[in-house]
Amino acid sequence: MSKEVMAMHWQRIQKTDSCWTWKGRTNGKPGYGLIRVGNRRRMAHRVIYEALVGPIPDNLTLDHLCRNHLCVNP
Repeated sequence: MSKEVMAMHWQRIQKTDSCWTWKGRTNGKPGYGLIRVGNRRRMAHRVIYEALVGPIPDNLTLDHLCRNHLCVNP
């Protein structure tokens, strides 16, 4: 993801000590964040993880340990 695209998405994140709450588009209830990547909508927490940490291994399930579905903190 380019720096310009990432900068645009940072504006949609409200950081606290534990959560980075997504303030952009969601998929409704229960409300996972969505990011458009090219022509696809993707889950925001997955896109942010890949941008900051790297590819998600096939055997890894990303879990919101804080139980906040809108949290994108990797």
